[in-house]
Amino acid sequence: ILHDYTPQIEPVSIDEAFLDVTGTQRLFGPAQHLAAQIKQRIQGETGLTASVGVAPNKFLAKLASDLEKPDGLTVIHPKDVGRVLAPLPVTKIWGIGPATAARLKSMGIQTVKDLRDATSELLTNRFGGDGRRFYRLSRGLDRRTVTADSQAKSIGQENTFEYDVADRAHLRFVLLKHVEH
Repeated sequence: ILHDYTPQIEPVSIDEAFLDVTGTQRLFGPAQHLAAQIKQRIQGETGLTASVGVAPNKFLAKLASDLEKPDGLTVIHPKDVGRVLAPLPVTKIWGIGPATAARLKSMGIQTVKDLRDATSELLTNRFGGDGRRFYRLSRGLDRRTVTADSQAKSIGQENTFEYDVADRAHLRFVLLKHVEH
């Protein structure tokens, strides 16, 4: 199902993946609309529910998908990142488990807002490279790109008409959709 919408798919587990749909919006519409289509197809074709997060990067997309489980569709717009992240516990940041959360709590840091208010120097001094990552993620910054599992060796698309079509304008329209896909 996912490959019908983009070739840019990074599997995370058997039931989880990151998709980069930035190049498919002319064909499928805005990312939120595309996400709703994917959820509907998954439900219709497999009987399974899916939680989907739509956001400008992988960290925020994963966070969004976890906010409304099961069967949620959450969108985090760039302008809303600070508002969405601020009240969350620090354990929502990748790499912060119970032990690190306890260390942060001893520093007076319990929420993502608290973490965002800390300086990069403080976090780096206490946690090294992880501290720099915590600093960036607390601001919703994640430079990692979606890395497809493997490069496609070929791409194909076909359409079977119910009847013979001789209208060149209609055929050009269908061909354009195939080329964009």
